Amino acid sequence: MPGDRTLSVPQGSSIPKHRAGAASAAGKGPWVGVWAIALGAFAIVLAEFLPVGLLPGISRGFDISEGKAALTISSTAVFAFLAAPITTVVIGQVNRKWALLSLSVLLIIANVLSSIASEFLILMVGRIILGLALGGFWAIAVTAAGNLVANDKVSSASSLVFAGISVAAVVAVPAGSYVSAHFDWRVAFIISSVLSTATAIFQLLYLPSITTCHGFKLVQFVCILRSKRIRGIFGTILFIVAGQYAGFTFVTPYLGRVSGIGNSDLNILLCGYGLMAVAGNFVGGALAKRSPQFAVLVTAISILLSVLVVAAFAAYATPVCVAVMVWALAWGMVPVCTQLWLFNFTRESAEVAQAINTSVFQLSIGLGSLVGSLAVTHIGLHASMWFGAGILALALTLVVSISHAERVRVG
Repeated sequence: MPGDRTLSVPQGSSIPKHRAGAASAAGKGPWVGVWAIALGAFAIVLAEFLPVGLLPGISRGFDISEGKAALTISSTAVFAFLAAPITTVVIGQVNRKWALLSLSVLLIIANVLSSIASEFLILMVGRIILGLALGGFWAIAVTAAGNLVANDKVSSASSLVFAGISVAAVVAVPAGSYVSAHFDWRVAFIISSVLSTATAIFQLLYLPSITTCHGFKLVQFVCILRSKRIRGIFGTILFIVAGQYAGFTFVTPYLGRVSGIGNSDLNILLCGYGLMAVAGNFVGGALAKRSPQFAVLVTAISILLSVLVVAAFAAYATPVCVAVMVWALAWGMVPVCTQLWLFNFTRESAEVAQAINTSVFQLSIGLGSLVGSLAVTHIGLHASMWFGAGILALALTLVVSISHAERVRVG
């Protein structure tokens, strides 16, 4: 934005050069610890997005609308939004091993409650607990993994943790859809409970002590948000993610009922969606190396056009399937492109920026799911895609305006 400079923050907020965790990891091997954190990423993201595929089953099981059932997604995201900055400040210098283990215990509790829920309220309590674990996890996980390895291996450690997200994204929705079509939806959460328990045991045994000599203060969050450019980046992330989840939350019933795609073909399509999203991580990384801002612009245009095709040609399976694959590729590009764009202007305060980014991302999921829920409840299933496209149009407008302001500033 005009007049902005690369952000600087109070002393002590820079990326820590102290790597106490790497030293303490030597006995067990630092990469085993990184794998333990990556497994945690897989388990928690799998639990977060299972309801996208389980939505029809949850709706039938509790005899509620799919719009109301989608609150299982938005409630988790809203509480993750609240938990991320609070965890970053409150956790202080607590050993990250025990912090991550505590969050894994919360994940187990959330999954068990969801698997035994006889009432929708119990399921919602489980999903809220999951949100608290999710926000706390993303506030500290990537930095904790980086502190286990040497400086020149930090990007590799971070990539491994993010790979856990990508694999979970491939598995969660089609697995949920399959369970919903063939079994009681609670079976998915039973499996997730077993996985989260195994994850906690693995972390207890193999995650080394990860000490830190610094904490964060609220003033550092305020300092970041004073920048117009940073606020514009966060605004773009908010609209892209909210637009994505206004439509994607209802993608399983939409493709099944509106587009008439059968269960077996739908599972194949959703698996393809996950694989294309993983490919999008690499495509986005390559594109963002040249210009993160341009890469974000490309992703915004691609997702908007894809969702518009799904909405406008809903009754025609072929264009819908092609659009869903393009949508997946573009969505896979979003996290890496937006994070690199943000990192370019927050290098001296990367951890604080990551906590805010986690909050914005989760708030956007919650708002997008809520908008989609309201649209489906009061208008119909078809409306979810149109509302998603409308929000994505706002994202595109904002990133174009930021690009224009940057050209004016440089000029």
